Amino acid sequence: MKKLLLIFAILSAGYEAVTAQPAAVQRLWSNANAAYAQADYKQAITYYDSIQMLGYTGHDLYYNLGNAYFRDGKIGKSILNYERALDLRPADDDARHNLSVANSYVKDKIDNVPEFFLVTWVRSLRMSLSSNAWAAISLILFAITLSAVLLYLLSGRLAIRKTGFYTGIIALLLFLLSLSFSSAERRQILHPEYAIVMHSSASVKSSPDNGSKELFIIHEGTKVKVVREIGQWKEIMIADGNKGWMNSDAIEMI
Repeated sequence: MKKLLLIFAILSAGYEAVTAQPAAVQRLWSNANAAYAQADYKQAITYYDSIQMLGYTGHDLYYNLGNAYFRDGKIGKSILNYERALDLRPADDDARHNLSVANSYVKDKIDNVPEFFLVTWVRSLRMSLSSNAWAAISLILFAITLSAVLLYLLSGRLAIRKTGFYTGIIALLLFLLSLSFSSAERRQILHPEYAIVMHSSASVKSSPDNGSKELFIIHEGTKVKVVREIGQWKEIMIADGNKGWMNSDAIEMI
């Protein structure tokens, strides 16, 4: 019954994102949504993928793909696209909810390595907004910093100068923080370090060699961190800290 919890209102979702695009893209978008509404999920996926092949991506496209793949029983692909959607719009509660539902179907239940609560809080704060949103906030804070500096330099009253000084210091610190958040989120999009397992089951080896010892097996939909790469092999780390090598064709980068 968990599938019933998914949000199905995608016929209008993201329409604004494609109305400004060429007619061919708009037609594919409409056909994809129509196919989804008729429960023809494979056809909907084909249309959505065609949009990507034309060079168009975005939150709404990834979100709808996630829904279509989930309904088609492709848990790995659905999780991959929900993750991509959240990279572009971290505050989307629908995508986060659907990702949680999809993750409940993943066979591997891996406990996260305990970390200092402050680290978790800072990361959650950073991921609450997109790179563009943090960049906009940083510009506002930079403007406030400049205004406070001018207030400090030009005012003849001591109280106002103190206000300008302390306001400038606080705004500058917040500016640097928001700028670092924006850079981190953008880096995650341009140079992803996490991937999703696409195979129903995949062997994790002790070294980048088919003949090496098998350490453990992970299953479709499991999220892994890619540590390094050698040829067709990637060294991955799962949430509990265990590491090993996987063939690149078993995973897809977020």
